[in-house]
Formats: sequence, C-alpha cells, structure tokens
Amino acid sequence: MLKPYGAVDVSLYKGFMNDRLTFQFQANDLFDTSAPDVAMFSGNRVLSAFQESRRSFSVTMRYKFNAAKSKYKGTGAGESQKSRM
Repeated sequence: MLKPYGAVDVSLYKGFMNDRLTFQFQANDLFDTSAPDVAMFSGNRVLSAFQESRRSFSVTMRYKFNAAKSKYKGTGAGESQKSRM
C-alpha cells in the first residue's frame, strides 16, 4: 500500500524476562495527514468526497510458553562414526 507524503508511522517494542514477555505499541499515520478532501467540478455539479482517517493505534502483548532453547552445542556429533573408520 502506498503511503501519502508526510504520513508518519511509529512502533515501540519492549521485552521482559529474556524476551518471553513482549509489548509493542504501534501508531499508523500519527499526525492524520493521509485523509485528503476531494472536490470535483463538472459543469453545474460539485462532487465532494471525504476520505476516512487512516490513523490507527494498536498494542500487542505476547508471552512465549515453554520457550526452551536448544541444548545442542555442536560438539561430539559423529564421534562414534569417526572412531569406527
């Protein structure tokens, strides 16, 4: 989607407990600059259109359950096969 000139989007992210719990705040079109008004003239008719605001805010919270990291360290793999040769 193309954004109009001057639209400002902002996102803030913060993690807690080794990033198991995270919060994100997001604002799109912070200054409400992408809602132009349009007027078209055709002879004796005038057509006016008002676009709805594209400004939006959201807050996201995520929690990772059982976020176990891999215990494999990359050592000792294949030692029994190497000793066999």
